[in-house]
Amino acid sequence: MVICAIWPVCTISAVVGGVALAATAALAIVLRSSAGIRAAVFIGTLAVCFTTGILANWPPALTAILACALPLTALHLAARQAPRLRPATPWLAWGKTSRETPWLALATVMGAAIALAAWALAVHPEPSAYLRSLQELPTWQALLGVGAFALVNPVWEEALFRGVLLSELATIWRPRVALVLQALLFGAAHWTGFPSGPTGTFMAASWGFILGIMRLRTGGIIIPYLVHVTANATIGALAITLLR
Repeated sequence: MVICAIWPVCTISAVVGGVALAATAALAIVLRSSAGIRAAVFIGTLAVCFTTGILANWPPALTAILACALPLTALHLAARQAPRLRPATPWLAWGKTSRETPWLALATVMGAAIALAAWALAVHPEPSAYLRSLQELPTWQALLGVGAFALVNPVWEEALFRGVLLSELATIWRPRVALVLQALLFGAAHWTGFPSGPTGTFMAASWGFILGIMRLRTGGIIIPYLVHVTANATIGALAITLLR
């Protein structure tokens, strides 16, 4: 699933968000919380990427690519410079599958596709600027664009929610608490996304909860990422077909 257009931002919201992130990072440093510092490094870099990209009117694809690469790079560099931050990347492990994993993934993919299609037909939402631009292209080019969107966008979303947030929150509270919290945050982030509104937020939170379970059961990020790709491919297909 995708967060809005990438997400709406203006100068005021950028300043407020920047101050909040700076305050959070300062608090993490004062409390000497390695988990908090790691999260602040990743989320701060991610916020800078999106804020700069949107305010500078960069192409959404470029902004998304930078959001995938730069936060991970910043986290890696921080871990190299400070020994206490070196456990910053265990959640980047591929993970292992079990007997039930493929069936859970298949059921999640089918359920997400049906739910997204039903929501799109009922609400007929306005796709993001990037997906709207694909509607004007020949079919083969639009399909390539959908594929790129489906592969790239889940990188930073999974790295943030099932990576940084789920892992770091689990070091502070129990994994079950972290699972619920990251799902709620994932849902809230989709308030203006696709799907959107109260229904979309509930759908996204439920989706995030299931992806979090996959992350905990497999011990890695690859299965949640691949399942997330299929949902984004569904969104892209809906945008260039049903939502024209």
